[in-house]
Amino acid sequence: MALSREQREIARCYKQPGYFLSTYARIYDATRREWIPFELWPAQVDALATLQQQRQTVILKARQLGLSWLTLGYALWLMLFHPAAAVLFFSRRDEEAKYMLSDERLRGMWARLPEWLRSGITATTSGAHEWTLSNGSSARAFPTTGGRSYTATLAVVDEADFCDDLDTLLNAVKPTIDAGGALILLST
Repeated sequence: MALSREQREIARCYKQPGYFLSTYARIYDATRREWIPFELWPAQVDALATLQQQRQTVILKARQLGLSWLTLGYALWLMLFHPAAAVLFFSRRDEEAKYMLSDERLRGMWARLPEWLRSGITATTSGAHEWTLSNGSSARAFPTTGGRSYTATLAVVDEADFCDDLDTLLNAVKPTIDAGGALILLST
């Protein structure tokens, strides 16, 4: 039995997160005030390969390079194509952590995917601090003082250089990935 075009695309997206992001993901352009296709630059493709290959990654970034979007897109790819993925987002303040899950970021990317690509996966929980999908994947947002009791597929610390006590945070977050998860520190 031949696969449909959509089934072939789902299989390709599963194998290639860069293809998934550059073909189907959309990001919000604050200048244009609209959601636009996420056209990956060569450096973003390289960074994505690093995120896939390394368990611990530190990204020193300038603003407007799309690396926060890339990390969110990678988290979304994990949640869609690796059921029961657990993603933890940490940021200095609670408001910033919740923003990463918001309709303007992760949930916004999800909402703009083609319906067939979501393959019947629905959001079962959609709160300010937690977003759970029907395939068992979840994303949670914490200020840098929370999240220690979870096991993570991916833990992301946004604006790590602004954390009041990064050593304490890392000592708390590191055990959440010890079962094979990954840690990404983003910092300007």
